[in-house]
Amino acid sequence: MIRRLEHIASLYTFGYSSGVYTILPENKNPILRQKAQELSISEITGKQTQNIIKEMKALLSKEKYGVALAAPQVGEPVRLFIVSGRALARGKRNAPDAEETPPRSGEESPRPLPDQVYINPKLLKMSRGKSPKHEGCLSVRGKWGIVPRAEKATVHAYDENGVKFTRGASGFLAHIFQHELDHLEGVLYTDKAKELYDETPEER
Repeated sequence: MIRRLEHIASLYTFGYSSGVYTILPENKNPILRQKAQELSISEITGKQTQNIIKEMKALLSKEKYGVALAAPQVGEPVRLFIVSGRALARGKRNAPDAEETPPRSGEESPRPLPDQVYINPKLLKMSRGKSPKHEGCLSVRGKWGIVPRAEKATVHAYDENGVKFTRGASGFLAHIFQHELDHLEGVLYTDKAKELYDETPEER
């Protein structure tokens, strides 16, 4: 990852220090507006990428409403994003919105699913029809919006072990794929939103 050393000086200013990553706000993270770079297999399995993945998982686990996180959001201009196990469980239950669905009285909480890592993801296909989705971003705090998103999407990627895989998704997970792939192209949901509004106290 020698090609990324030029970014390190700026990261100290914006929130990266002593090996600890921070989810950087849009106005302090120019990398959010850059097209991210692919990683080689040796880089994927290398110590630096594995540390990025570990730190991103830790950050994502602390976000109550966070469902996924892309590397550019922590100042790393590489093609990598992580989908939280909470989001995967929610998608599996086909919950219609972004709120956690609590278990009913007497029911056991669903078993947590492991986070999924997507490296060098490529969109293979996407359904033509789009539906308006309620969307936010950990890099754009205090705002929400309505974004047209395809109902189905299929991606090809590598996992953290450098193993290729293809995954198709519908509904909530397909929505996440599209949001995170946009991040890797330097695009924010606010660029595509048909409507934007401020976060209400209930959404904090």
